[in-house]
Amino acid sequence: MGDPRMLEFDIVAKAPAGIMRTLRIAALDAELATRLAERDGLRVLSCKPRPGGFSRIGRRKNALSRVRLDVALFAHELGSLLDAGLGIIDAIETLAEKERSSETSRVLARLVLSLKEGRSLSSVMGDRPDVFPQLLIATIAASEQTGDMAAALRRYSANFETLRGIRSKAISAAVYPLMLLGVGFLVVLFLLGVVVPKFSVLIESSRGDIPFASQILIGIGKTIHAHPQMMAAAVVTLLITLVWSIRHAANANWNLPVLERLPLIGALIHMFRHAQFYRTSGMLIEGGIAAVRAFEMCGSLLSPGDQQKLLRAVVSIREGAAIGPALQRAGLADSVALRMLTVAQRTGQLAEILARIATFQESTLARAIEVTTRLFEPVLMLFIGLIIGAIVVLMYLPIFDLASSLQ
Repeated sequence: MGDPRMLEFDIVAKAPAGIMRTLRIAALDAELATRLAERDGLRVLSCKPRPGGFSRIGRRKNALSRVRLDVALFAHELGSLLDAGLGIIDAIETLAEKERSSETSRVLARLVLSLKEGRSLSSVMGDRPDVFPQLLIATIAASEQTGDMAAALRRYSANFETLRGIRSKAISAAVYPLMLLGVGFLVVLFLLGVVVPKFSVLIESSRGDIPFASQILIGIGKTIHAHPQMMAAAVVTLLITLVWSIRHAANANWNLPVLERLPLIGALIHMFRHAQFYRTSGMLIEGGIAAVRAFEMCGSLLSPGDQQKLLRAVVSIREGAAIGPALQRAGLADSVALRMLTVAQRTGQLAEILARIATFQESTLARAIEVTTRLFEPVLMLFIGLIIGAIVVLMYLPIFDLASSLQ
C-alpha cells in the first residue's frame, strides 16, 4: 500500500452472472471498500480485513476516535485556500497532504471521498461530531446556502481565536497563584515532616510543660515523619485527583455547578460564558442563521441554569417579544446589553451589536481577572505566611517558656 492511511480488505462478492469472486481492495475502512466493490456491479457478501491485521486495525480505530484537530487552524487554512481559488475538494486534499498526524489525515481524506460522492461538506462533517464542533458544522451549512464559505470560515476562526485568547489569559492569571500554593504546601510539609520532629527531641528533653497547641503540632510532625510512604501516597493521590478534576471540568466545558458557587471565580466564569454566548451568536447570525436558531445552538455555551433561562427567553421571542427585554427578563442581558439590543432592533444590525456586546463584556472580564488576581495573590501569600508563621511560633513557644523558667 502506497498510502499509509489505507487498509486492505478481502472481499467475497457475487458478479451479475452469478460467478463468485474474491478480491482485495485498499480503502480507508470496510464501508468504503464495500462501496468500491459495488461500483463494479458486484454484490458484496463479506468484507474482512487482511488476516493478521485485526490488532492493527483495532488500534487505528481507537486512535481515530481520539483525533484532536485544531479546528481554528483548520478553518483558517481552508478559508485561505478557498480565497486563493481552490475548490473545496482540492483545498481539503491539500490540507490532508500537509497534515503530519496520520489519523487526522485519514479523517480529511474521508471528507474528500464523501465530497466526491456528491455529499455536502456540512453533512460529511456531521458524521464526525467528535472531531468537528456543532457550531462549525452549522456555520458551514449556512454558508453553503449563501455561497460565502471562505468568509464564514474566517469568521469562525477569528471567533474561536478570540475566545481561546480570553481563556488563555484566565489560565495564565491562575498559574502564579497555583505555583505559590504548591510551593507553600511543600514548605509546610517539609516543616511538619522534617523540622518539627527534630525540634521535638530538644523540646521533650527539657521535661518542661509543653503547650497543648505545640503538643498537637509535634504529634502531627511525628506521624508524618514516621509514615513517609503514606504521606507520599496521599500527596500523589491528591495530585491525581486534582488532574482528574481539571480534565473532567475541561471535558464538561467547565459547566459544573460547583464552579458557579466559588467566590470570585464563579463570577468570572459566568461573565466569560455570557461573552462567549454573545460573540458566537453574532457570528452565526452574520453567517445567515436565524437569530432564534443561533441562540438555541449557542445555549450549550452557557451554564445549565442559564440554559433553562435561555429556553424561556427563546419562547418569548418566538411569541413576538423583543430580543433585548426577553433576554433581560431571563437574566441574560444587563442594562448595557439591553440598550444595545434595543438599538439593534431599530437598525437591524443584530450580528454587529452582539459582537460589540461580547467585546464590551470581554474587556470587563479582562479587567475583572486582573483585579481578582491582584487581590487573590496577596491574600494567598498572607494565608501561607500565617500557616508557616504559626508552625514556627508553636515550635519555639516551649523553648521560650523554658527560657523564662530558667530566668
